Amino acid sequence: MKRLFVSSGTVGDVLLTVALVAVVSLARILLAPVLYDRSAFMLFTLAVLLSASKGGWRMGVLATVLAGTAGVWLFVRPFYEASVHDIQDGVQTLLFAMTGLGISFLAEQLRRARLDAEQESHRRQLLITELRESMENVRALHGLLPICASCKKIRDDRGYWQQLEVYIRDHSEADFSHGLCPDCAKAYWNS
Repeated sequence: MKRLFVSSGTVGDVLLTVALVAVVSLARILLAPVLYDRSAFMLFTLAVLLSASKGGWRMGVLATVLAGTAGVWLFVRPFYEASVHDIQDGVQTLLFAMTGLGISFLAEQLRRARLDAEQESHRRQLLITELRESMENVRALHGLLPICASCKKIRDDRGYWQQLEVYIRDHSEADFSHGLCPDCAKAYWNS
């Protein structure tokens, strides 16, 4: 059973998520004169999207929690007044959390689809390589072979008559070992 944050790149994903939230927080602080106090979470969705697309739903949820906390602490709380803004701030925070969770879920679905497609592509490449190797080892005889009704020699493409064994050996991977069937053995020993 996997633990919540255990995978091969988890530490790197967590560090990336924290760094993305920090960078977006800094960008949001620098853009505060343009964005005003009511769009506290606008840029944080970018951190959630990038974190979730790289690390899956767990990193998306982590980015949502970190960004939500940073947004409330940096942009909602300093402007806190007991007024109608309380409801607006609460709704804005709730909508960001729902959006972040939705982005995380969708990014995880896309990440899984990408991984499945990569695995399928790898599997197909292995099958194609195996098929090519098999095709290199196969030489098939096809079409009509002109054969003598009496001596069973085969006429080749140049019009020469060859023994059946020689023709098949030259045009396939087959070799022959000779022996006598029971009927021929009786006829041979009785003559």
